Amino acid sequence: MRHNALRPFLAAGLAASLLFGAAACGSESDSAGSDGGGGSDTTEAPSTAVKSLADLEGKTIGVQTGTTGETYANENKPEGAEVKSFSDTDGLFGALESGDIDAILQDLPVNAGRVAEDDSVAVVETYKTDEQYGFAVEKGSDSLADWDKALQDVRDDGTYDLLYAKYFPTDGDEAGPGPDASDVEGSKTFRVCSDIPYAPMEFEGEGPRGLQYTGFDIDLLDAMAATLDANLEILDVEFDGILGNLAGGTCDIVASSLTITDERAQEVDFTEPYFDADQSLLVKVG
Repeated sequence: MRHNALRPFLAAGLAASLLFGAAACGSESDSAGSDGGGGSDTTEAPSTAVKSLADLEGKTIGVQTGTTGETYANENKPEGAEVKSFSDTDGLFGALESGDIDAILQDLPVNAGRVAEDDSVAVVETYKTDEQYGFAVEKGSDSLADWDKALQDVRDDGTYDLLYAKYFPTDGDEAGPGPDASDVEGSKTFRVCSDIPYAPMEFEGEGPRGLQYTGFDIDLLDAMAATLDANLEILDVEFDGILGNLAGGTCDIVASSLTITDERAQEVDFTEPYFDADQSLLVKVG
């Protein structure tokens, strides 16, 4: 087991398990994205009318406001395609179901999670962007070193691997139970800004230590907080402007599948990366 390295989300077995289940077989392509947007992995899905970004000429692509998916869609959309932004994933998935948009371009873990629970949609294309998620704290915060140490601690003791196996089981494996419940009561509380829902990374549900939210991000950060003798208070805020909430003192840390970018690093300090993720295209089946 490699505790100190990020797990590549696009490992062949995991991609097959989460993206297509038993319904389809994957095949990779090294073709460039439209407008030279970089290589893409394409899986044939005969039951979908849209099989790639290029098929969306003159159609509407749904994205979440303020995300790297929005940036990628605007930079690589085919001629005549419209990019329509939504404040949350509920709006995105609802628009795809109603036919208001023709596809969703967003983080692979989230699209893959949707496929795992809804066989009316499929991921037909992924785009390698070398994205990495990090937790964000206020620029210059003394807490950064503590969070980095906490992340290393949960890697070293195996907690990270247990959480990963729970939310991202490899092909053919059952989801793991996750780590044992923590009995740390906590002598302090950190306020966490997160855009919910964004399953499987963060969503409403019975979480660790009595939290009403769960998901890979939430469970991981709570395990880290436990090593600091601390609790979490989760604040549900919109992703667009989430860093403003941090700067304004609404929260102490952001846990919201936040991609580390140079632009964002000018506003906040990031912990060490904790997750690899790329972009993907989700469409309706049939």
